Amino acid sequence: MNQTTRLWGGRFRKSPDPRMMKLSSAGGAHARLAPQDIAGGKAHAAELERAGLLSQDEARTIVAALEAIAADLAAGTLAPDESDEDVHTFIERVLIARIGAIGAKLRAGRSRNDQAANNLKLYLRAEARSIGAMLAELLDAIAGQAERHAASVCPGFTHLQSAQPVTFGHWLMAHGQALSRDASRLQDWEKRSSLSPLGAAALAGSAIALTPELSARALGYDGPCENSVDAVGARDHVAEFLFVAAMLATNLSRLAEEVTLWTSRQFGWVVLDDAFATGSSIMPQKKNPDIAEISRGRAARLTGDLVAMLGALKGLPLAYNRDLAEDKRAAFDAVDVLGEVLPAFAGLIETMEARTDVMRAQAGAGFALATEVADHLARKGVPFAEAHEISGALVRYCEEMGRKLEGLEPVELRAIDPRLDESVLAVLTLDAAVAARSGYGGTAPARVAEQIGRFRGWLTGFSQWTRERAA
Repeated sequence: MNQTTRLWGGRFRKSPDPRMMKLSSAGGAHARLAPQDIAGGKAHAAELERAGLLSQDEARTIVAALEAIAADLAAGTLAPDESDEDVHTFIERVLIARIGAIGAKLRAGRSRNDQAANNLKLYLRAEARSIGAMLAELLDAIAGQAERHAASVCPGFTHLQSAQPVTFGHWLMAHGQALSRDASRLQDWEKRSSLSPLGAAALAGSAIALTPELSARALGYDGPCENSVDAVGARDHVAEFLFVAAMLATNLSRLAEEVTLWTSRQFGWVVLDDAFATGSSIMPQKKNPDIAEISRGRAARLTGDLVAMLGALKGLPLAYNRDLAEDKRAAFDAVDVLGEVLPAFAGLIETMEARTDVMRAQAGAGFALATEVADHLARKGVPFAEAHEISGALVRYCEEMGRKLEGLEPVELRAIDPRLDESVLAVLTLDAAVAARSGYGGTAPARVAEQIGRFRGWLTGFSQWTRERAA
């Protein structure tokens, strides 16, 4: 690397050792931030024109050259080379090579510190909506399956033990609700990441770029950062993005775990579409839920990215330190993982086939209707503590006698407790149990349909948010 392709070096008597530069350089790895660096450069050119350091013609020449560089990057005819220490060096090198000394003027009044902070923030602000769009497709697929199965009875679990019957649509919407909160977190994150670091320069602010609020507006921010030291030294917006990504991946991993169970022979609830499953290299009968399993594994990676970022931040003094360069590695990984996992999972959910007969056959297993007995007695005035004991005794009797609750005779009921009469048999059906949970948020099919309707309304608004960036 020669002197003209570095952004520093005037006070050094020796050239950088190649071993040091290999550790320090990341031009190729960070090349995806070139569009953001170019956008920041265009905004800064306007700032320098306002400051009188560039004439109108010089500013136009720089902007035109930056747009040409962007076009070449998009076409794949231009890329960083090994001599480029970082994306900022790369863009400046090409700019000066194309327009000469005018290009060298662009560095005035800014630093790689505020450039680096700005580039990644702009990138993540755009990617948040792209991730949101992919998440919206998954949520639409979940809502679609839930609509089809709003009244399809299946077992509900606690401790992975059969607990009470619910509808499959209600169970799916539980995952939908958790993932919708992740969608809202993306929106909340964007609001807290709406201030531009440009104008902070190295840390103290710029003596030349004195109207950063105009640059901020040009780049789609709400305004500039309030404090120049904070602007270049903070990466909590990156850590928060990584938390949102990790939480989203974790919630998706919980759904992945259930899909893995549902598709097993032991459960048999769901059949995956052939296009969204894999086979075994040795066992020809296998149909594996690899999308779900890979998603579980990738969730662990995103948790690691979050922990790595927090670890890099926890002991840093203000303002900028090179430790902060770890932000890009972690952020890129989070974006890439979600970009692969979300579309695949959306296809899996959309195309899977639920076997409602199998789910219904299992829904009453394990005396899942026992709570109906206790509730029935409570409605008749029996204190619930007593009703619970009576229901437990009834279950114990059935276990000892090999009977089912719904198959007991009136005489057997009265033998357990005189307050048990044949009227209890009317509530000991799957449909009655599900329908009884008719409060807001309950599993009664009508309530599930209402929940999905509200969810669809929210999803329409969220999907619109994901499209606003492109508009």
